[in-house]
Amino acid sequence: MNKISLVDTAYMMLRERMVCGELMPETLLSENELAEEYQMSRTPIRHAIARLESEGYVTALKNRGVLVKDVGGKEFLDLIEQIQSMLFYSFEMMKNPNREIYLNLESLAAHVEVQRTAEKRNDYPLYTEHHFLFMREIVESLNNGVMLNTFDSFRDKLYMYSIVRFKRTPHIKHYSAIGINRDTLHALSSNDYNAAQEVVLSLIPITRERMLATGQF
Repeated sequence: MNKISLVDTAYMMLRERMVCGELMPETLLSENELAEEYQMSRTPIRHAIARLESEGYVTALKNRGVLVKDVGGKEFLDLIEQIQSMLFYSFEMMKNPNREIYLNLESLAAHVEVQRTAEKRNDYPLYTEHHFLFMREIVESLNNGVMLNTFDSFRDKLYMYSIVRFKRTPHIKHYSAIGINRDTLHALSSNDYNAAQEVVLSLIPITRERMLATGQF
């Protein structure tokens, strides 16, 4: 059994706090305070921060500390376009009768139902989590490990952006993704992969329109 290093522990704890919005963008962190909080030396903290900085979550400020970075609107749209491309390709592969793909429609329907319930309860973190899990299952159905790892590598930034915006603008309606997932599920249930592609192609226009309407650009 592999033992998780202190660097990995510090990295995962800090990353999770940033992604879930506990450590909001513009928060200034101190290596000394983090080392005391996590009960470890500054060395693993420093290495964890270097790793987070390479991934774009923080930036080190000389003699001041470590600043939690925001995910900008342009970066968010770029990541959404990556997801759009992956989903479009996935549906294209589903048209190929020689490609073995297993897609669990019941599981996808369960994600949509969780989103519906979360919206009623105003549980936006749960709602957003299942929005991306829905998309992840579609990509995972191709059984392409590289694609899935790529998806996972930027999913947390999309989640972070969504949660941070929700916390900053609680007065604005944020529940809009369920329509895309519901329409995608309907198309997939009918084996209408062209219709599914049309739905995912609406991701960028819908996202851009919502961002403009809420002043995120």
